[in-house]
Amino acid sequence: MKQRSRRVRMVVAVLLTIQIAVTACGSPVEDSSIQQTSSTSHSSGSDVYEVPDQLGDATMVWSAEPEVDLFSAEGTLIRAAQESIAIGATVGLDYTYRGFAASGNYKGGDSIYSIFQSATGDGPFAGTIHSRIQKVNPSDNGFEALTCVLSIGLDVLENGKYSPSLLTNIAGEELRIRFIRTGDKTTTARESMPSSIQESENLHWQAPTDNRFAGWEIDGFADVEPGTAESGRCVPWARSLYPDVEPIVSREAYARDNPPPVQPAYPGWPDSAS
Repeated sequence: MKQRSRRVRMVVAVLLTIQIAVTACGSPVEDSSIQQTSSTSHSSGSDVYEVPDQLGDATMVWSAEPEVDLFSAEGTLIRAAQESIAIGATVGLDYTYRGFAASGNYKGGDSIYSIFQSATGDGPFAGTIHSRIQKVNPSDNGFEALTCVLSIGLDVLENGKYSPSLLTNIAGEELRIRFIRTGDKTTTARESMPSSIQESENLHWQAPTDNRFAGWEIDGFADVEPGTAESGRCVPWARSLYPDVEPIVSREAYARDNPPPVQPAYPGWPDSAS
């Protein structure tokens, strides 16, 4: 299983430009209550999505440029897709949000050509992944999104120690995701969540329970366009979150007894099953 896990990380690295480099700064949370468990909750065969056990003690925190609404049709679709990418890379394709695998014709399993494994067997994970929507560009048949993702705050429990997991460049990874309308039922904007929910201290993964991908096809992950790729557009944002992070030699060099700090999930989902 560990050999398969290493293989899928290499495949996903090609798409997300993930590099083994860094870990999060800040004081670790004194919490030994997170135990290694096997996941029994997933999207396959169910009408309601449930967060997999391995990610129950992790969160995703979103931000966006002023002109982007995180609750708009585009904003919710972008968030659902990128969160599914994170879930697929850490836990496996079987545990991504409902409709994600079909929207991109993604296949799990043992093939080296599969982007995701069906299930990685890794976890549990703890900590926070940050992501920011930089720009939404309309197209004739949909739109494309330029985003940044920073996962240096997410650790995995392995051999009784917490180590950096989806290790990423300290400058943040630049992603370009294209969304193409298929002519089926289209995604609609959702009402904003009540402020009491948005401001809650929810230290658990938040997820939509329904299919947010109906009527859409997803194309592309890594930003390979000459005009934006490797342009450093994510650096100021990444450094504002982790100004003092330095690269490390290996995961084992930073293994620690306690999980990293977990920030409240934001903005979450109006129909989160939590």
